[in-house]
Amino acid sequence: MKAFHTLRTRENFSAADFEIFTMILSALKWREKNGAIKLVTDSRGAEYFERLGLSAAWNEIDTSLDEMDSFGWNEKIFWAGAKLFALSRQVAPVVMIDLDFIAWQRLDFAPFATNIAVIHREKVNNSIYPDKNFFRLKNGQHLPAALDWSVEACNTAFAYFGANDFIKRYTDFAFELMTSLDTTDDVLTYMVFVEQRWAAMCAALMHREIFSLSSLENLFGRQKYFTHLWGSKQKFRDDLKASENFCRSCARRIQNDFPCWAEKLRASDWAGKYF
Repeated sequence: MKAFHTLRTRENFSAADFEIFTMILSALKWREKNGAIKLVTDSRGAEYFERLGLSAAWNEIDTSLDEMDSFGWNEKIFWAGAKLFALSRQVAPVVMIDLDFIAWQRLDFAPFATNIAVIHREKVNNSIYPDKNFFRLKNGQHLPAALDWSVEACNTAFAYFGANDFIKRYTDFAFELMTSLDTTDDVLTYMVFVEQRWAAMCAALMHREIFSLSSLENLFGRQKYFTHLWGSKQKFRDDLKASENFCRSCARRIQNDFPCWAEKLRASDWAGKYF
């Protein structure tokens, strides 16, 4: 099964060592267990990984995010908009994987067919997913009456899309929302509505089934299929020792599973100290 990562950069972009290790392990493990994976980024991102000597971790580097420079949405508010833009350029079936997510095992996508599969569902009608009265459109417009506000949202840190018509409807309306929503400076609520709640609403409108690969509780429990770093990233930024320990554990895993890459990383300025 083909997959893609998305990385949108800014000037003077850099990533923490723990982030780079996670990206590399995510790409290498996907290739080992499940198929090809590409990095959809911009020219700065491509140049960054080329300088680090890491471009070969992916089967392909795609710089189509350069086209986003002329788009009209606020990328501070809609920080995952690049993922949706990248998805709009893919051909189904395809898997969208966050850079902080690792799938360790081979997965069977056959049961999902032309439907959707996500890592887990999320409860709605709360502070993160408020009801429809929270949202306003510019120029007095209204959200479509057909939207089902009762369906649980989709966590799309890992998401399978089985049909091109779903990808098109999902991303086309997401782009409309990112330009037409009358937003405040809230950097969470609007984005998760557009990316994660709308995904579930879109599936309901199109009568597509949504499969869950895990639950929130099981994902962060004692299971061996997935690692999602989301909840640990701030800890690693704040705690240098914890970050170093994590990087060393990644280095050991790469040494064990991908010895050729371990040799390459050991010789690099940024990664050598962890081996």
